[in-house]
Amino acid sequence: MIKKLKNNKEFLTEIMYVIIGSLIFGAGIAMFLTPGGVVLGGATGVATTLHILTDLPIGTLLFLVNCPLILLGLKIYGFKFLSKTIVAVITTSVASDILVFLPEAKLSDPLLYAVLGSLVLGAGGGILLARGYNTGGSDLAAIMLKKKLKKFSTGNLIFIIDLFIITGSAIITKNYSGIFYSLVGTYAYSFALDYVIDGSKTAKMTLIISDKHEEIADALANEVKRGVTILKGLGWYSHKDKEVILCVVKRDQLFGVKTLVNSIDPDAFMILTDAREVLGSGFNAIE
Repeated sequence: MIKKLKNNKEFLTEIMYVIIGSLIFGAGIAMFLTPGGVVLGGATGVATTLHILTDLPIGTLLFLVNCPLILLGLKIYGFKFLSKTIVAVITTSVASDILVFLPEAKLSDPLLYAVLGSLVLGAGGGILLARGYNTGGSDLAAIMLKKKLKKFSTGNLIFIIDLFIITGSAIITKNYSGIFYSLVGTYAYSFALDYVIDGSKTAKMTLIISDKHEEIADALANEVKRGVTILKGLGWYSHKDKEVILCVVKRDQLFGVKTLVNSIDPDAFMILTDAREVLGSGFNAIE
């Protein structure tokens, strides 16, 4: 019974993520990208171009553009591999069409349409991608092309595909100045996507070398409330044993840690580096 309730809760949580991510994705298209005529890469860019030329619903076009890629992907990888992609393509396409009632953003500068729309789109896409839902487009095309073009990285293939779509759209619509806005928008989209996926998981890993390591370790554990690990090191110049403090802290705790260490030992040696993803007690759960 408990297991069933847990499975139901996980299922409902999954649905919630898909709905929220798709609605945010659709809002970015309906409120910013479509009114601003901003063409990004991928299926969204192709759908936007076709919408400009035909005035057909952009969500419907988004679905139709992805259909050939999905059918080809099913033939190559099978349904299990593409199941979440199919779900994401359907939900984002539907959301893009049903949200047409939202008020269009009244912006005077096309650059604002590109930046704001791409940030919103990236936030929605990031929520989906963090749960394993791919919205198709150039990502899916690049994965399939990688099987043939093994010398290219997936990232490079996505960039080439997006650049081709953006340039082709500019030629077809005769809006060459739009290339600049599209490139800026593509960067903003990638930034938002990465931030949503990894922003909440990133932290700072600190390595601290000090003769007062015990005092610093106690302060980190008791005042900052972070776990501390003591590593055994050897100073190569002095050939003396050294205790190295390893402590992972959240970004908003970093200033406090620097101040604390400096107050205890101004001569301490600190190394700070980004921890791309931290899972476990005090951070994100291991899923």
